[in-house]
Amino acid sequence: MPTDKITIRSLPCRNEGKIPRRIVESRGEMAILHPAGPVYNPVHFDLAAGPGNLRGQHYHETKTEIFYIIAGSCRLTYVDLDDGGKGTIEAGSGDMVTILPRCAHSFEALEYCQVIEFSLQDVDYSVDTIPYELTEDSAQNRDSCE
Repeated sequence: MPTDKITIRSLPCRNEGKIPRRIVESRGEMAILHPAGPVYNPVHFDLAAGPGNLRGQHYHETKTEIFYIIAGSCRLTYVDLDDGGKGTIEAGSGDMVTILPRCAHSFEALEYCQVIEFSLQDVDYSVDTIPYELTEDSAQNRDSCE
């Protein structure tokens, strides 16, 4: 059963217009991720492909996390702690992933990937981050993001 606690959208490529968006030019790419307002706890992480190389393995009680995949691709394994939905979703370069509270998650690189993470709310991470080990059995349903 898929969850409504995760959304993945590929940011549109255009030089003008609505935000968020990507501008891809011969000199490189620029991603405009959020139009205005405070951004909390911005983080950059990279992840090498390989067995056991995971990031996450937790959930948040109140924090909504937003991830932007700069380069590469990854598999997101999740368990919705409220409705029991679980599975995996793939995301790649140019995708923005939003994970709502009470959705345990981990990222595994399918190929070397780089990610920016941030939140639009200020939370006490020492209280709001709860460890949750996701295993192969956690992901019985497999959803693919095309």
